[in-house]
Amino acid sequence: MGSLFQFNSHGFLPVYSVKGVLLLSKLFIIALISLVFIIVYHLLTKNKKKLTMIRNEWETGQFIPLNLDFNSISSYWSNRKRNLKNYDGIDQLTWNDLAMNDVFKKLNYTQSTVGSEYLYNQLRDINVSEKQNDEELYRLIANDQQLREEILLILSRLGKQNYTNSSSFIYDLKDNKIRYAYLYVIFSLLPVASILLMLFSFKYGIISLIASLCINTIIYYRNKMKLENDLYSVGYVAAIIDTGKCIAKLSHPQLLIHIKNLKKSVQPIKKVITFNKIASFGSSSGGDFDILFEYLRILFLLDFISYNTIIKTISTHQKEYCEVWTIIGKIDAAIAIAFYRKSMGTYCIPTFTEKEELFFENMTHPLITKPVSNTSNLGKCTLVTGSNASGKSTYIKAVAINAILAQTINTVIAESWTMKPSYIVTSMAVQDNVLNGDSYFIAEIKSLNRIIQLVEAGKPCLSFIDEILKGTNTIERIAASAAIMEWLSLNNGMNVLASHDMELTEIAGNMYANYHFRETIENGEVRFDYKIHLGPSKSRNAIKLLEMLRYPKSITNRSNSLAQNFTKKRKWDVFDKGSMVEDSTL
Repeated sequence: MGSLFQFNSHGFLPVYSVKGVLLLSKLFIIALISLVFIIVYHLLTKNKKKLTMIRNEWETGQFIPLNLDFNSISSYWSNRKRNLKNYDGIDQLTWNDLAMNDVFKKLNYTQSTVGSEYLYNQLRDINVSEKQNDEELYRLIANDQQLREEILLILSRLGKQNYTNSSSFIYDLKDNKIRYAYLYVIFSLLPVASILLMLFSFKYGIISLIASLCINTIIYYRNKMKLENDLYSVGYVAAIIDTGKCIAKLSHPQLLIHIKNLKKSVQPIKKVITFNKIASFGSSSGGDFDILFEYLRILFLLDFISYNTIIKTISTHQKEYCEVWTIIGKIDAAIAIAFYRKSMGTYCIPTFTEKEELFFENMTHPLITKPVSNTSNLGKCTLVTGSNASGKSTYIKAVAINAILAQTINTVIAESWTMKPSYIVTSMAVQDNVLNGDSYFIAEIKSLNRIIQLVEAGKPCLSFIDEILKGTNTIERIAASAAIMEWLSLNNGMNVLASHDMELTEIAGNMYANYHFRETIENGEVRFDYKIHLGPSKSRNAIKLLEMLRYPKSITNRSNSLAQNFTKKRKWDVFDKGSMVEDSTL
């Protein structure tokens, strides 16, 4: 076999032989094939493992959610709300009252940050004037396993990251642009000019090159920290566009409209992918050449020029970027909704009517592991009474949550559901606000006033009130509660109200349908069936619970005596010495 190279007459210049070149070529080809094989094998095994996990999740209906920051997840909703003149979605008090963050966590089988942000906004964005049109997409995802898995693999590569702020690029990008961007271009050309200068004067060319390196290094590191978060954001933006390209390559007739829109929208912004690769050149490879790559980025200020080009491209084509972002979010959210339906087992597609009524069969609370189902036919005004822990609050929260799910993801955890499209608003878990100086009662009447203002604005409203005005004295509570209930009954909208105050069943009996929850006493224990029953409650259990916790008999006997006498006389007994002693002997 010939040597790889030979020495010429001068003794140091290599002269390649034909056999040596052929050998070198063979070695190069073998190495290249091996590298390609390793990369392909890695991708195939990686996808295979991911696919196995996906199939297991769909089989069991369970998944391990990533711990994402809700301030990050809510960014699209916040950006969108800020840019709308009027927003009538789920307000923060209602969202908190119903523990909707927990509902979202249970729903959030999305694979990307875009999907999480889109789904969060979807759950908060009730629009009674627009009909939902995504049911066909939900069913397609649920029924077509091959298509679903292809999309899941693509979306999982995009992945989830906190604070990508990718939805902000849909709106105004003035604050994102680099000031005096042309100066960065000029300084980036200095090294090129220095190299050209070497052709005429090597000495001055070298001096110029060193000077330009020093100047550009100072510029780079002085501005790098300011740009670091923005580069992080545009990196994810580029990944979103790349994901759009991949989904656009899929072929499915029922997905055609989304694919067509993706192809059209990706085209003018796809160069963002290339410029992002330049901006991140060698920054995450973990290889031995990272330092060399970074010097190249410093020398030519590639980060800044690439970033500004990306911002300029997105700014020019904001509509197209918005379309790509929205389609990816919608598809990812649709997969999560299809998964949620499968994991819940029993669910239905809601029916909507223009009548002020709410009918459902075997509805349950989405967050309770072993819930008790209830069937109801509620009219314009409903009053639910019952003793402590009997299920009133859980019931009205279950109705409110399902009313939100019906109008946002077209899904209800029940066997059937019919309602009038309505904005959902609650007044439940009211808390005092020390920072604002609001007492419990002030916080409560402010919470109730939201409902009144929504009704006065002519919005179709379905309100839920738990323990109305419990923060004030009995006489004024009953009087004010009855007046508010009467006002609500005379204006547009439906309302469901839960209360301990039995007086309200008598005062509002002609305007409100009465329902109640009950309990039984078995072997000295209070047992609940958590089923709603027609009519007002006839039982109380507060004193019985005191007895179960072994309060002194003098207290429980006296409590029973006072309650019985008030029921008969409608007048409270006046304390006198020895009265508790007498009651304790009963």
